[in-house]
Amino acid sequence: MENPIDSTTNESDYSLFSIRQAAHACSLSRSSLIRLEEKGLLTPVYTDADSKYRYYDNNNIARILQIQKFQRMGFSPEEIISYYEGGGKADELLTILEQRLSVLQQQVVEMRLRSHDVPDMSLSIIEIPEAICCVRRYQGALIQDKYHASYDFFHECVEKGIVLAPEPFFIIDERTDYLEGTLSSTPYDSYVCMPVLPEHAPKDAVTFPSCTALSLLVYGSYGNINEAYLYLGEQVRKRGLTPVGYIRLIALVAPYVGKEIDPDRYCTQLMLPVADSQ
Repeated sequence: MENPIDSTTNESDYSLFSIRQAAHACSLSRSSLIRLEEKGLLTPVYTDADSKYRYYDNNNIARILQIQKFQRMGFSPEEIISYYEGGGKADELLTILEQRLSVLQQQVVEMRLRSHDVPDMSLSIIEIPEAICCVRRYQGALIQDKYHASYDFFHECVEKGIVLAPEPFFIIDERTDYLEGTLSSTPYDSYVCMPVLPEHAPKDAVTFPSCTALSLLVYGSYGNINEAYLYLGEQVRKRGLTPVGYIRLIALVAPYVGKEIDPDRYCTQLMLPVADSQ
């Protein structure tokens, strides 16, 4: 089928643009256009062999504008080049954007947690992703014990040169008393788990597989943390859930992420791995 644009448009009839004109039309500097060329993103329609002056046509200008749009979307030069080399096939770019959207949605959820400033609790069933962690055992039931053990181990990991992941660390409590509706004074072991980047994980790192969990978000200061344990245990019994691991405590918003944070804005997550009902 004949392309109607080709039958009516003779591009050679139009004069070319200087680099100054092209840069001005795209609100860029001359050096920015040259950098696009150096990265393989742009080729001037004509370059004078003697003077090395570059000249651009309408298609060049339109491509520059399109590249600017792709850059605002966060695509790398390599990703943009692959789009053009693939004849405009956008599947790969779409996949990249969808992945970034998923991350952004997670960030929105996190910010929503941080914006909650009323003491409250929120219960849900969630999927916990796999985590690779450096782990240290300690004993101490008080919230101060957990804080000090976590702070000490965090410092030790950094001092040893361990590359930490941007995920919050968590504590695993080897206790089951709350499942029976009581809080015992009997000492129990706890483990501080510092997530690390998989590609930099030390040999003694522990892998916690993904699993289903009953999650309780606790908003407010640590004053109601014992109440939260008991409420979680009550919900496990009411829902007929079967625990398949020990409870995890994550300080999502806590003193360690900012000493200036108001204690009423703390957000703690209790997660109990449970058998998948499906």
